[in-house]
Amino acid sequence: MLLCPVTKQALTLLSGDEIVQANGAIGSGLLRHTNGNSRPLESGALGTPDRGIIYRVEDDIACLLPQLAISSTHDHSASLNAESAGVQRFYDEYGWLKSQSGCYNDTADFTDTRAVSVYYVKECNRRIARQLKSGRYLLDAASGAIPHPDYIPFSENYDFRVCLDFSITALREARAKLGSKGLYVLGDMTRLPFASDSIDDVISLHTIYHIPEKMLSTAVDELVRVVRSDGRVVIVSVWASSPLMDVAMKAKRALGKLKRGILGSGGTQHIVASEARQDLDLYFAPFGYDRYLSEIASRHSATLHLWSSTNADFQKAFFANNRIGLLSAKLVIAAEQLLEPLAARYGQYPMFVLSKKLTEPRPN
Repeated sequence: MLLCPVTKQALTLLSGDEIVQANGAIGSGLLRHTNGNSRPLESGALGTPDRGIIYRVEDDIACLLPQLAISSTHDHSASLNAESAGVQRFYDEYGWLKSQSGCYNDTADFTDTRAVSVYYVKECNRRIARQLKSGRYLLDAASGAIPHPDYIPFSENYDFRVCLDFSITALREARAKLGSKGLYVLGDMTRLPFASDSIDDVISLHTIYHIPEKMLSTAVDELVRVVRSDGRVVIVSVWASSPLMDVAMKAKRALGKLKRGILGSGGTQHIVASEARQDLDLYFAPFGYDRYLSEIASRHSATLHLWSSTNADFQKAFFANNRIGLLSAKLVIAAEQLLEPLAARYGQYPMFVLSKKLTEPRPN
């Protein structure tokens, strides 16, 4: 199932003797880490058939980022680009750390954590669950820390949930929640370290808009490559603009001053950075319907569904944390179910459900 992201060769575990030999070669300088680290292997390791490239396994996490490869040569192309490196640093040093309240910083900054909004988002997450089936492996691409309790049941009908992320902090948090149910891989969505057709289904939630624009289609191609012919790739994204949110927020502003101040329009979130993240930039590149058609739907069998028509600003403005707010949330959910195609196209958060295109007719 595991492949070297550099050579695409199969990876197998090194024996104890091979680890001793590799550490000797690291100590003498014959083997070098692409990122310049010369630390010896401390536990397990994976390698290509000729052991020309080796990757460490630590804390049950397979470290399969190209820049973590151990070899006799230095691949300058293996480093993360500046945008991705920034995202990695953001989540390692801030996003997947918890505040004193026990909430992840990412969750606190980008979501509405009040009870009524949590109820609404839970209903949105059930839309993801309905797209999933069953099998041996569910790939959670850019799994993060699995920050929400309603994310956990996604893998209940699979033997294993393969959590892939390039944040080591995220994977440690995910492992604490899933334990032996999970398989943990430090890797890059644009160079997935998995064999083609090896995964039953894939989810990638709130991630592709953090991938550099020029790498978007590559990342989506990779997700489809690894899924089986009868599997699904479920991607939750965000539109760069949402006419529904524009109209709703403009109408709200027209009614007068809001208790929390005037909210931004255009479907974007306006977050005041905390002191802890002032020097950490999070790359964010949402795209529109035309790019979805040209770079995703034109390349793969794709259907457009809805995750959520609203954003956090809308929820804070319209979902009061009381019975009236709960009624408002239920009315929005009912409207979304009734008008899903419109809500998916003109709301805030679409869900793309992809599968492999058939290259030849199915046998009768």
